[in-house]
Amino acid sequence: MSGRATVDISQRIMAPAGSVASYLSDFRNARNWMVGVEEIEDLGGDAYRLHLESPVGRLRPEARVVERSGGRIRWVYTSTVEGGGTVEVRPEGEGCCTVRYTGSFAPEGAVLRRAARLAGMERFARRNGERSLVRLKALMEAGRYR
Repeated sequence: MSGRATVDISQRIMAPAGSVASYLSDFRNARNWMVGVEEIEDLGGDAYRLHLESPVGRLRPEARVVERSGGRIRWVYTSTVEGGGTVEVRPEGEGCCTVRYTGSFAPEGAVLRRAARLAGMERFARRNGERSLVRLKALMEAGRYR
């Protein structure tokens, strides 16, 4: 147990893959569906500052989107936190898709990593990831993303 949290989860969504991918391609929308994200500041040039609630307190990591194409968005953290994430949308027939979220997250510094390990960061990240995809599913299936 290193204080690093990793997740790899999927959710089937009854909404067109193109609509879901379009919504997810705007990283600022993460505040609407990612559990634990309180705010996202657009810093320009595909860079963002996230305001996150975590087991070790509030964190404000910066992230840079490094890929945005074909139903996929990928980002890396550039401060405060090590790691990154990827969200992929795959069509599953007409009007349906599967969204897969993979990510890795660890606070920088030995003290914060130890605190994260003791606070159960892995369990926290997995639970929030699962809840986030359920929230995304509800938004997309209700058509509340326009």
